[in-house]
Amino acid sequence: MGVVAQWFRQHALASKQRRLVRNKRFHSFDTAKTVGLVFKMEKNVVPPEVLSTVKFLKEKGITCFSIGYYDEKELPEGFLGTASVSVFCKKDLSWYGRPASDDVNRFLQQDYDIVIDLCREADVFPVQYVVSATHASMTIGGVQYARCPYDLIIDAQKSCSLDGYVEQIKHYLSIINNPQNVEQQKEN
Repeated sequence: MGVVAQWFRQHALASKQRRLVRNKRFHSFDTAKTVGLVFKMEKNVVPPEVLSTVKFLKEKGITCFSIGYYDEKELPEGFLGTASVSVFCKKDLSWYGRPASDDVNRFLQQDYDIVIDLCREADVFPVQYVVSATHASMTIGGVQYARCPYDLIIDAQKSCSLDGYVEQIKHYLSIINNPQNVEQQKEN
């Protein structure tokens, strides 16, 4: 990617973040009604950790939508998204890498209580853009980069698997703002 395109990327991200109005609020699994998951798709399939997280959230009564980025020109042959999982690819990006597909636009139009960035790489601009452009009350991620939009950063080791990272997110979201934890602290 050329220097000009890199500059446009950073400028577009900063501009989007400045104009974005978010009603920031911490949520837990007890308070969240909608969650968005953003991920990078590898090896022609949606990571099983993403699918298990969608299932986990639905079992908790939380509406979940997820969008993934596939770093190839076209989606894998025969790949079909589902009602709760959509994927976009390089052909859906502008010349400087901004996602511009209908699926991304639908994802960004939703108001989420929580958006979770499941991408473990710092240099995946399409994922960074989607996370930065959401109107979520709370954003969670694990990789810090310039202008990262996270309200909560889960500092997982690089060697930690995606499954381990998801488990850490589940742990923290089950204890944040949990009324049971507040009662226990009052008793002590």
